[in-house]
Amino acid sequence: MHRRIDVMTDNLPQVREAKEWFRSETRRVAPITLDVMWDHFLSRHWSEISPDFPLTDFVRYARAQVTPILPESPPRFINLNNYIWSEKWLERYRNMDFIQNVLNGMASRRPRLDALRDSWYDLDTHYDALEERFWQFYPQMMGQARRKSL
Repeated sequence: MHRRIDVMTDNLPQVREAKEWFRSETRRVAPITLDVMWDHFLSRHWSEISPDFPLTDFVRYARAQVTPILPESPPRFINLNNYIWSEKWLERYRNMDFIQNVLNGMASRRPRLDALRDSWYDLDTHYDALEERFWQFYPQMMGQARRKSL
């Protein structure tokens, strides 16, 4: 489902438009950077998006769903999950300094994605417009998820 959501999101008109805001040297990594940014807005606005299910409760629920499948998962997935849960990534995504650290970390682990370091500036430059685009597409996407039409 995560991959389907990523593909669907990447092809939305609002997201295609946002990719064009990236400079030529960072446009190649725009889909990755935007994926992280959508998580930022999700975390930042969680109480508006899901007022009856606090973020900390959702994270606990999500972890309980993922934990049983970890033993059959690839070691890299297991390591990533252990790190994500222990470091409380989704909760910390609301902080833009953490977003910058996440992008830098990805760039450090994958040298061919080094442009992620600089993509931070594109996010900073277009923050308000990106937030506006998030509010344009996210409610639609959630409606599709509820209808199981993703």
